[in-house]
Amino acid sequence: MVRLASQVVDPERKDAAARAPADPESPAAGGEWARTTGDSREGDPILGATLDALKQAAQGVEIERRVAETLQRSLLPRLPVVPGLKFAARYRPGSAETRIGGDWYDAIPLRGGKVGIAIGDVVGRGVKAAARMAHLQSALRAYALEALRPALVLERMNGFVLEGEQGGMLTLLYAIVDSDGHTVQVASAAHPPPLVLDPGGGSTFVEAPPCSPLGVARYAAYEESTTTLDPWSTLLLYTDGLVEGPELPLGQGLEGLRSSMEGGPREPEALCHAVLDSLDVRAGFRDDLALLALQLTPPGKTLALTLPALPSSLASMRRAVAQWLRLEGAGEDEIYEVLVACGEACANTVAHAHPALSDSSFELRAEREGPEVEITVRDTGQWRPPGEEGPGRGLAVMRELMDDVEIEPSERGTTVKLRRRLRGDGAT
Repeated sequence: MVRLASQVVDPERKDAAARAPADPESPAAGGEWARTTGDSREGDPILGATLDALKQAAQGVEIERRVAETLQRSLLPRLPVVPGLKFAARYRPGSAETRIGGDWYDAIPLRGGKVGIAIGDVVGRGVKAAARMAHLQSALRAYALEALRPALVLERMNGFVLEGEQGGMLTLLYAIVDSDGHTVQVASAAHPPPLVLDPGGGSTFVEAPPCSPLGVARYAAYEESTTTLDPWSTLLLYTDGLVEGPELPLGQGLEGLRSSMEGGPREPEALCHAVLDSLDVRAGFRDDLALLALQLTPPGKTLALTLPALPSSLASMRRAVAQWLRLEGAGEDEIYEVLVACGEACANTVAHAHPALSDSSFELRAEREGPEVEITVRDTGQWRPPGEEGPGRGLAVMRELMDDVEIEPSERGTTVKLRRRLRGDGAT
């Protein structure tokens, strides 16, 4: 409808415009011209009504597109902060002639430090597709948080589509990434396979058994595969608009994506930029697109974390610090005692330095100098003074378990430094 409206030309106006003087300053080019010719719709009410209807239809399509795009962007999730993983994502609407689609992605922190990642494409366009995407995203999160295997999540989602959504096909890929075990479990409902970019510059697709889309077969069975990921590898999930189009067969698009990513960036933000840049030079790109990239980032000689000042961050902190201490040769009893002391410092930051509902964060940095480890916890708030019951036992616990504890309050926040000399009996 939009293209039709833009191409409709009133023949009477076109002929009259051809007879009009070219000089914009002449009277005939302005008000005089308008008075002599008048509005063509006054002489032809049928044509005028048709033009008005086309104009209103075009405006309606554009309004629907804007509403759908706003709705879709508002539903895209905030990516989680997970030690050992680095995320980036993009959503890009299609061309102006294409109504907004139902492409979406999600990343869901799970128990044990694992993360569920998903990307899907709802058949259909407009506000209806965007609203349907919201229903499916909520259902997926509910099933994922039950700690189900990817294949079972897709089976539950298929039932939800058939019963709760009364049908309607969609493709979906769901995977569980274990950053500690360096593995990814993948199940796909007719969605393009993830691309693994290894740190050496190579790229390969994850082999996922072919299965039917959701909403097609009532008792569909889905299978999964497990792939080992090297440290610093990057996993790229995408929707079919990246590898398929009217003039781009799927097989050719997949091979083009794989070859174009060889030797390319592995850092997730840079990777997303590179993928979008490749679309800018591709003629005929019209479909909308969703991208989700994550990289395994194991700790090095120095551990640096930035976490939300929320109680849920404490478990992530403990896993990251424990992994770093093991790499540094700490014994299990040393790891336990350092984690208790570090947990007290971080808990004080979460409980006392910031309001309960805030977007603030805290930093943790761990490094080793010879046999001594130093862990620094820094926030940007001000610790509240103790209540009538007096201070808690957190500071006493830290001093009991560590060799040295320093607390440095300032106008910019509070810094806690914990130091302990390791025996090194866990060295590898």
